[in-house]
Amino acid sequence: MTHRTVILPLVALIALTTSAIAQGASAEADVLAATKDFLSVLETRDAEAARALTIPETRLTLLRPAQNGSGSRVVTMTGDQFIEAVTRPGGHVEEVMRNPRVEIDGDLATVWAEYQVLVDGAVHHCGHDAFQLIRQGGSWKVLNVSDTYRETGCGPAWDENL
Repeated sequence: MTHRTVILPLVALIALTTSAIAQGASAEADVLAATKDFLSVLETRDAEAARALTIPETRLTLLRPAQNGSGSRVVTMTGDQFIEAVTRPGGHVEEVMRNPRVEIDGDLATVWAEYQVLVDGAVHHCGHDAFQLIRQGGSWKVLNVSDTYRETGCGPAWDENL
């Protein structure tokens, strides 16, 4: 066996691994961009942009404090109900995320991240977001969103989004 026989397969393996890592990083960046674009709807109130980032089956499952102060209640809505709610006139609302973790398998991606919601620049509440996205026609669309919610322990507004 010559050095050439060993080196050529090794070079090919390194090239394939590097390509796979680059494609994975690109897909992760695309998933995060779609997630950030979806959150920007809170600020822009652009219903058309929101619909372009969702599919008819999109659902939201929001954990909110129970009325009696014990535990959480589950609030569910369709993507259309969410879009209707966040595109109504009102104060300036912005959601920022940090420390996102992305997992991708084929056409399904999950993003888990801390979030803060700011209303007129002040922290209103915070928690964790869990997004599931589906790739359709080469674009990532929001399939499901679930989140937690708390009004205390959120700290000052973060300087950065993502």
